[in-house]
Amino acid sequence: MDKEKMILFMGIQASGKTTLYHKQFHEYVHINLDTLHTRNKEKIAIEECLAHRKSMVIDNTNPTRMDRARYISFARAHGYQVIGYFFQSRVADCITRNEKREKKAHVPRTAIAATSNKLELPDYEEGFDMLYFVHIEQGQMVIEEWIES
Repeated sequence: MDKEKMILFMGIQASGKTTLYHKQFHEYVHINLDTLHTRNKEKIAIEECLAHRKSMVIDNTNPTRMDRARYISFARAHGYQVIGYFFQSRVADCITRNEKREKKAHVPRTAIAATSNKLELPDYEEGFDMLYFVHIEQGQMVIEEWIES
């Protein structure tokens, strides 16, 4: 059996994270603050996955190393493989996609810009086993192996 995985998405709002979850990772437990609403509920969901050895996708913006560290340390402590997906985050493109969202999923433009200003590129030093770069070309998601600069 494959090792359990924690998939960690990183990117500003409306960069395609939830869309990729539904297209490629729907069999994993979906952990998202937009639906769980509180860090406590998120922590409980993660602990339940760890206790039952379920693979999961952390579908939040996770813009900084510090934001990601809490998840990576949990996963590492439980023997999970940690895989990161960094989403190309062009503010103008994300604002355009955000405008097309349902009203309940719509976020303020200022939130998109603020998250973009905090966004830090990931690297393997953080504890990732694998890293990928995701971008959208002609309406299709393209996933490439991460290249350290």
